[in-house]
Amino acid sequence: MSFKKQVLMVGLLFLFSGIFNESRCDANWPPEGTGTRFEVTRDTGISSVGREKNGNCGGSWKVKLKGQQEFVLFDIDPKDLRGKIITGAVLYFNTSASKSAPILRTGVSSVAGRWEEGFLFRYLPLPGASCFNQAGYKVQDWAYPGSSLMDVVFGHGHTLWGFANASRPDSNGWQEIAVSPDVVAARVAGLSYGFCAADEVGSEWQWKNQQFSYSLFPNRYVYSSEHFNKKPWMKIWTNGEDHIPPDRVSILGYSNEGLPPGEALVEWVTPTDKGGGKTLGFNVMYKIGGAVKEMPRYLIPMAGLVGETVLMHIQDLNLPPGKQIELVIRGVDSAGNEGDASIVTIKTAFLKNNSIMEELQCGSISNKRINSDQGNETYAIVDLLDKINLVTGEPITPRPKGYQWANHLFNRTKKKIKLQSARNETVCFQVNAKKQIDRTKAELIFPAFPGLKTKVLKAVYVYPKNGKAPCPLPDPLVPLKGQEFNLQKNGSFVCELFVPHDTPTGIKYGKLSIWNGEETMVFDVELEVYNFTLPDKLSFVPEMNAYGTADPYKSYDYYKLAHEHRTCLNRLPYIWTGKPAFAPDVKDGVFDWEKWDQRIGPLLDGSAFKDMKRANEPVDVFYLPFNENWPVSVFQHFKPSYWADEAFNIEYGKKMKNDFQAFADHFREQRWFDTIFQFYLNNKITYRGKNDSSSAPWHFDEPVNTQDFWALRWYGKLWKDALSKKRDPRLKMCFRADISYSEFGRNILWGITDMEYIGGNNQQKTRMIHDRQVLNGPVRFAEYGSANRIEHANAMTLLWCLSAWFKGADGVLPWQTMGTKESWKKADQNAIFYPGPEGPMPSLRLKAFMAGQQLIEYCTIFCDLFGVSRQELKQIYDKMVKDNHGIVDPAFVSRFRSKLAGKISDLAPAYRRSWYDWGNIRSKKGRPITLKYVTPSPEIKSNTPECNDFSPL
Repeated sequence: MSFKKQVLMVGLLFLFSGIFNESRCDANWPPEGTGTRFEVTRDTGISSVGREKNGNCGGSWKVKLKGQQEFVLFDIDPKDLRGKIITGAVLYFNTSASKSAPILRTGVSSVAGRWEEGFLFRYLPLPGASCFNQAGYKVQDWAYPGSSLMDVVFGHGHTLWGFANASRPDSNGWQEIAVSPDVVAARVAGLSYGFCAADEVGSEWQWKNQQFSYSLFPNRYVYSSEHFNKKPWMKIWTNGEDHIPPDRVSILGYSNEGLPPGEALVEWVTPTDKGGGKTLGFNVMYKIGGAVKEMPRYLIPMAGLVGETVLMHIQDLNLPPGKQIELVIRGVDSAGNEGDASIVTIKTAFLKNNSIMEELQCGSISNKRINSDQGNETYAIVDLLDKINLVTGEPITPRPKGYQWANHLFNRTKKKIKLQSARNETVCFQVNAKKQIDRTKAELIFPAFPGLKTKVLKAVYVYPKNGKAPCPLPDPLVPLKGQEFNLQKNGSFVCELFVPHDTPTGIKYGKLSIWNGEETMVFDVELEVYNFTLPDKLSFVPEMNAYGTADPYKSYDYYKLAHEHRTCLNRLPYIWTGKPAFAPDVKDGVFDWEKWDQRIGPLLDGSAFKDMKRANEPVDVFYLPFNENWPVSVFQHFKPSYWADEAFNIEYGKKMKNDFQAFADHFREQRWFDTIFQFYLNNKITYRGKNDSSSAPWHFDEPVNTQDFWALRWYGKLWKDALSKKRDPRLKMCFRADISYSEFGRNILWGITDMEYIGGNNQQKTRMIHDRQVLNGPVRFAEYGSANRIEHANAMTLLWCLSAWFKGADGVLPWQTMGTKESWKKADQNAIFYPGPEGPMPSLRLKAFMAGQQLIEYCTIFCDLFGVSRQELKQIYDKMVKDNHGIVDPAFVSRFRSKLAGKISDLAPAYRRSWYDWGNIRSKKGRPITLKYVTPSPEIKSNTPECNDFSPL
């Protein structure tokens, strides 16, 4: 049977009280054969918390299993198991907290990295001993530099894992946990260096007598191998022997297309094993320059089903670009037999477009300014990203002396402002007053080109809340529309210029006139229009997340303001109770689309923006109203459990699927093919402590425990199954999740989520999602966080966009963007939009998001035209930063932008609506990883929350 058919059959199984349960082993219990006792020979506690990340606990007689915070590495001597067929295994732990915090559901994984037990207590650092951050503290990484234990266990690093419910403690505190036979076999076959155990339930909760309580990561203590009479041990069953190695591996080929220099992908077929066991994994050696080296275990794939292909991503080896290497690949079966070698010669990815990179890098970026004395000038011109201290009159971040009078935009001596812009781009600059100005007016005009659209906005000053800044700082912007205004000393106003599609290329001359009573100041403005046009459809989306204020059933004002600034407002339509603020009405179980189509439709077909810069361009992303409690009540169908596939009855899942399909059918009929529709679960079980009507039984947003990731997996599989039956390649409907702790997400959501928003993105998180994209299929991701604080430089927001794009992200998302009335007085980091009596007003930071988005359009167009990857362009950028002595200021950003623009203009590309292929957000290539409950997990009843009735008051 093909893999696809097996996955389909698993999906159709209705087991227990829920639907779409993960596959469970069919074998009877106890396993066939003979069970033998194996002592745990070494073990150590591992902590992911604070300073404990570098600590060793190998000498402690008691260790902990504690959610995502503490794990246990352990091992046995497997030599007596080689050549035998393993049919089952049970791990025995003795718990020292059998009443207060016993072991519940526990996962056990193989380990793809060597480790050292150590001999210290209480997580003290010990060079050479294993800890969370390194396999050998200060000696050896777990995998690549910056990796942690989580890169070589529980699905990462090509590891195997499964979980099982623990038996209740007996009178002496002993508990039993079933372990996957494949996980044990991997250790026997040399495909693993031991075992890692984890607490899968993690935090627990209660809802008793309408009172909510939450226990965060209970300490589940167990005795270690250091204890004199309560050492952990394993019972392993074997039935027969296998001494016949797998067949020779059939290699399909290799590829280096689109990979960073020095990397490659190799694909081969899982061979047959005729000895009674099964092909479980592979051993790989590589030869380069006469030297033979062992491929790191974390890079070598485990076997698939017989005839199924596997993929190995060669990376981290510091191989030269375009280098020819020889691979020696052997299959390994579950009894440890190694097959004959298959040899293939491959070539690593080479460095492309080297000449283009050199041309882009040529010429250093100097911070020297044109000599110019301040004199008694009234106005200085600075970059949009600059921020002037109201007291000192100087930028809040260091700039060279005289910067305000001579910089990349302004020459005070010539009284000239120089701007550059592509077509369909908005550029801005600030005018800073060096003395108090009353009743002034300003106008930016281009007499010969009246089609150029200009605007003047006054900056409003707010007081930082934390008191760190010595004075008010600018953020809200108020459009002036030609009226008079006052400027305090060192206050600023912003001039904005939009260059329409049809603007001819070349130099355009204009004037900035400022009137102050009888005094008039005139600056020449020189605008260079580049010979290319930015796309109307965004290639990178700064997504303005909101939880209230903006209501599309009442007004499009906030949506329009976001759209004008090349961002996209995305308002979550429901609250903690799951009740949506805007959703189709439901009448007799059928959706009534009339009001929805009338109010939401214009956002999705673009007609809400028909008179704007990017006319008729629909919103890029849009939250759907679906959640755990709409349109199907969670309270009527939830049976208290920590595990989603045990918590719901068939009716709940069936109704949800039908409603998913109804939305897809309607969107298809309306031909809403441009917007990415997101099914996103945002609520958290801990909200119960604040609102007894809160409907989430798990942490959906920022999942913490394995139970949370498992719940997202269950809903995601429901979504995928519902939409796969009526698939339309034009329709972009995705299952989205916001993940803060992606390092603890394992491979649970592989092939499930179509789009992930990653919080606190770092090297490890980026690496994990890149590995997933290569090995499992495309998944889009964005970064979420916050815009810069008002007391910090606005360049930080632009650089956040650029940094995320370099990592491969499709967007950024500040978690909250709606200001309040108080935001006009006290600095509010979340106020990207300011509420006003005549509608919302923009902030300087919204302008910074726009500038960042436009710079990324430059990068996207450049990469497309010259065949350069994001990683290669980042190398150019990093080299330019280094040449600029590490200084990344507005002048540097301007220089980088102009260099890109020069190369693009040379080719004069024709306009495209989009330079980025969003395609279908749901990829056919990505597939869910098959994850199994380990027998006898189904026979041991799951621990459940103490909850007599989940319904609210």
